[in-house]
Amino acid sequence: MALAEWLLAQEAPGATITIMIVCAAVSFLNYSINRFLISHFVGWDQYRNMQKEIAEYQSLLRQAIRTNDRKLLEKLKKRESTIASMQSKMAKPQLLMTIIPFIYILIWWFVLLPFYGTRPVAYIPGIGGISVVWWYFMASFLFGILASRLIGITPIE
Repeated sequence: MALAEWLLAQEAPGATITIMIVCAAVSFLNYSINRFLISHFVGWDQYRNMQKEIAEYQSLLRQAIRTNDRKLLEKLKKRESTIASMQSKMAKPQLLMTIIPFIYILIWWFVLLPFYGTRPVAYIPGIGGISVVWWYFMASFLFGILASRLIGITPIE
């Protein structure tokens, strides 16, 4: 290991852990706010039922189009306005959630970037140092998945 890599490995753990904590906090806060908005505007049980019904409708629609089943297409056409209404109702919390991540971007832009700059904040053997930008995105992805699973926001398949 080169001297520069060794020095980087000695400095990075504090920054690595700090950014992971920030990512975890942001992810859990984001998904908690999302769950609150869903509960407030739609109702959690109703939201889950609508997710299931829409998923079932879309599956049947794909099947009808693939098999060219005109009877099933007509039957589904009658449910189209109900499904559109459900999707509209479910979109309200999601619309509000598009605004909230901009706050996190400001935190990232005005706190993390100026504090850590372009110097590496994490070290991956064989790859080397990783800047705050890449490390934040990797940690965000990880904690976003964990938070969505633990809080229960993941969509119904």
